[in-house]
Amino acid sequence: MTKLYDAAGQPLELGDLLGRGGEGAVHALIGRPGFAAKIYHQPIGTHQALKLASMARQAHPALLDFAAWPVAVLRVRPEGPVQGFIMPKVEGYREIHSLYGPAHRRKTFPQADWSFLVHAARNLASAFAAIHARGHVIGDVNPGNVVVSAQALIKLIDCDSFQIQIDARTAAADPLFPCDVGVPQFTAPELQGRPFHGLRRTPDHDAFGLALLCFHLLFMGRHPFAGRYQGHDDMPIERAIREYRFAFGRHAATRQMEPPPHTLPFTALPASVADLFERAFAPPSLTHGRPAARDWFHALERLGTELRICDQNRAHQYPRRLTDCPWCALERAGAVFFPAPERFPPGETGTDLPAFDLDRVWNRILAITPPGENPTPTPTPNAAIVPTPFPEALRRVRHRNRIAAAVIAGAASLATGMHWPLGWLWWLLAAVAWSLLRDPAARREGQRRRLALLAARREGMELRAAGRLEAIQQPFTAKRQALQTQYDRYRDLAAELQQALQRLETDQRQIQLHGFLDSQFIDAAQIPGIYTTDQMALASYGIETAADVSPEALRGVPGFGRHLGRQRTAALLAWRQDLERRFRFDPRQGVDPAAVASVRHRYAQERTRIERELLAGPDELAKIKGAILQHRTQIETVLIHQALREAQAEADLRAFRPSLDRLRRWRRRLLAGG
Repeated sequence: MTKLYDAAGQPLELGDLLGRGGEGAVHALIGRPGFAAKIYHQPIGTHQALKLASMARQAHPALLDFAAWPVAVLRVRPEGPVQGFIMPKVEGYREIHSLYGPAHRRKTFPQADWSFLVHAARNLASAFAAIHARGHVIGDVNPGNVVVSAQALIKLIDCDSFQIQIDARTAAADPLFPCDVGVPQFTAPELQGRPFHGLRRTPDHDAFGLALLCFHLLFMGRHPFAGRYQGHDDMPIERAIREYRFAFGRHAATRQMEPPPHTLPFTALPASVADLFERAFAPPSLTHGRPAARDWFHALERLGTELRICDQNRAHQYPRRLTDCPWCALERAGAVFFPAPERFPPGETGTDLPAFDLDRVWNRILAITPPGENPTPTPTPNAAIVPTPFPEALRRVRHRNRIAAAVIAGAASLATGMHWPLGWLWWLLAAVAWSLLRDPAARREGQRRRLALLAARREGMELRAAGRLEAIQQPFTAKRQALQTQYDRYRDLAAELQQALQRLETDQRQIQLHGFLDSQFIDAAQIPGIYTTDQMALASYGIETAADVSPEALRGVPGFGRHLGRQRTAALLAWRQDLERRFRFDPRQGVDPAAVASVRHRYAQERTRIERELLAGPDELAKIKGAILQHRTQIETVLIHQALREAQAEADLRAFRPSLDRLRRWRRRLLAGG
C-alpha cells in the first residue's frame, strides 16, 4: 500500500521506509518533507482510532516542539478505517541510551561532555513539562521512547501510546485514554506488579520515570536501583524499585545497598539536584511528593551554569563547588567516561606555558631549602617574677592562724613539761584544737595556687607536644618528594611514548579484536537468557559491549554469580567466544592513525600536566616553608606566654609557703657544701 487519505480526504503517497517496529512502520511522505507517516501492521480498533483523532485535534505547537505528536489520521479510503497517522518527522536524532551509555556515546556522541548530558536532561524535563501542561501523561516512560539530537534537543516518540485526556467535542463516555504498556524497570514502585492494561497514570508516575532517565544521563547509564545488595538473595531491579532500595542516596546503607564501583559519587551533585533524586526515589511517607518536571528543569538549568572545566582535561566538566575533578579520580581508578579530545584545544598542549627547561625548573625547586627539623623551644622568662600580692583579708587570716598556732603549741609544750608521760595526748589535743580553730580560707588559697601551677605545667607539656607535631617539616618533605616523582616521570616520558607506539605495532591483532568486540553491543544482541533487566544491571557495572565481558567483570555484577546467574554468565561468555571465532584479522590495515593520535595525545597531556606541576613547585614549596616557619613563630609566642604563666604560678605558690621555700634552699646549700 503506497497511498492513503488524510482527514480531509486528500490522498497522500508514502515514500521511503524510515523505520520499522513491532507495531508499525514509519515512512516518509512524498510532498510533505517535514512530516512522516506511521502505518500500523494490523488495522486498529475504534477506540484507538478515536484516540488518534482526538490527539490530532489537540496538536499544539508546545507539543510539536518536543514530541512526534499525531497531527492527522490516515485512512485506507476517504471514509475507511484508520490505518495510521501523520506526525512531525524526527531526523538526526538517536535513542537516548546512545548518549548516556559510555560505549554508545563514544561512537554516536564522541564530543559530548557532562555539560552536554546535563543540558540534555534539562531539555528532557522541559519536554515532560510540556506534555503535563496540556493535561496528558506519557505513561510508558522508557529509553526507547526518547531521542536526542547532536544539539542535546529532545523528542518524545511513540506518542500514540500516551495517556490522553480527550477534548469536550468527543462523544466518548470516558474522557481518558489510558496508556496500556510500560517497562517495569522504569515503572514507579506503587505500580510494580500491576497490569498495565487500563491502568490510569498520573504526572507523579511520570515523575519517577523522568528521575530515572535524568539519573541515567548524569551517572553514565547507571540505573539508580541496580546497586550491590548486601543481603543473601538476588535483588533484581524491579524488586529494588518496589522496595525503594535506591543504591546511591544518603540512606543506601540502611537499605542494604551500595552503588556499583567506578561511578560518579552522589556527593558530587549539588544539594539542589541530589535532593530531587532523594525525593523521587524515597517512599512517599518520607517526602512531600516526587519532584515535578518543572522542578527538574530549574535545578538542571542552574546546574548547567555552575560547571567548571578541569585544568587537566578540558573534556571534564563538574560542579564549581568541588575542589577536585571527580572524572580525573575515576580515570585514575581505570574508568574513562570522557576521553580527551582528538585535537588539542587552545591552551591544552602547553602552548600557554612558558618555555619549559626541565633542569632550570628543577634547580629552582632545589633552591628552596627545607625549614629544618627545628625542635620546639622551651622558653624561660627573662624578667623577675613578682608574686601576686595577698589580699588584706587573707593577710589577716594568716596572721590570726599564726597566733593561734603559737598559742596552741605553747600550751601543748607547757603541758608536756608538766606531765611529760602524757605528752602524746597534749600534742594530739593540740592538733585537734588547731583543726578546729584555724581559718580554712588560707588552706583553700594554698590549694588553689597549687592547682594553678599544676594546670600551667600540664598546659606547657601539651603545647610542646603539639608544637613538635605541627612545626615539623613533613609537609615540605612530602611535597618535595612528590615533585621528585614527577621529575623522574617527566624524564621517562619520551621512552614510555616510544614503547606505547611500538606496542601498537606489535599488538595489531589484539587491537583489531578489541575494536571488533567493542562494536558488538549487548543490548542489540539476541543472547539467550539475557533480558532487559540483565542488560540494565550490566550497563550499571560498565559492561555494555562484548569487549567488556569477562569472568572477572561479571563476577561483580549482582545476579550473575549464583543460581540462574551462572547460566547468564555462561551465555555471555559463550556469546563473546562466538564473536571471537568470527573475527578475522586484517594485517593490511596497519596501525590505526586514530590510535596513534590518541596515544600521542595522552602522553602530551601528561607532559603538560607535569610541566604545570613542576613550574608551580617552587612557589608551592616556598608557601609551605613560610607556613611552617610562621607556625613555629606562633608556637614560640604561645610557649613564652605559657612559661610566664607557669613562672607566675610558681612564684605565687612560693610566696604562700616562704618557710618551706627557705627550708629547701637551706637543704640545697647543705648538700652542695657536703
